Amino acid sequence: MKKGLKTLISGIVIFIVGAFVAPLAVIIPVILALDDSDKRQFIIPGEHQFEIEKPARYYLWNDYQTIFDGKSYNRSESLPDGLQISIKDEAGEELKFTSNTMMSSSTGSSTKNTIGYVEVTAPGTLTIRVTGDSDARVFSFSEFSVLKIVGLAFGAFGIGMLIAVAGIGLSIWGIVKLVKNDTKAAKSPLHSF
Repeated sequence: MKKGLKTLISGIVIFIVGAFVAPLAVIIPVILALDDSDKRQFIIPGEHQFEIEKPARYYLWNDYQTIFDGKSYNRSESLPDGLQISIKDEAGEELKFTSNTMMSSSTGSSTKNTIGYVEVTAPGTLTIRVTGDSDARVFSFSEFSVLKIVGLAFGAFGIGMLIAVAGIGLSIWGIVKLVKNDTKAAKSPLHSF
């Protein structure tokens, strides 16, 4: 094998790996963050308590197509009229619930959209109470940190791009080695016996 060919091939392979890592690095943190709410699913109407470990913005989700406790739920994306939502801290103080239906997520057999969020300022137990005339539906409650997701995505994207640039550099070095090798071969006198 010609001197430099292995370097060129290695550079191309590393570039391809970096090029695939970069887009995946942006998508995967978002999916993982959105998928976290499945851990805190519950049936409404009713009252449910959750332990909150750290202050953050927590979203209430309408899991309108999902499987929960072995049962499938396929409800309307719209919430029924008259549904009342109350979220209280350990002291019984009601947290300000801000309506926000701008996010949605689909993973596997689950599709959901946000209903709104609360700003939790201290760790503790939260009580979510949903009342109104509704068939059984699945809601979920989870932290959602845009900065955390953006940070993970940019960090992983940067690593992917760094790998791709290293692959380009290695490829160029391989080409230089090949050209030098060909130049040396062209300049060396032929010996005949």
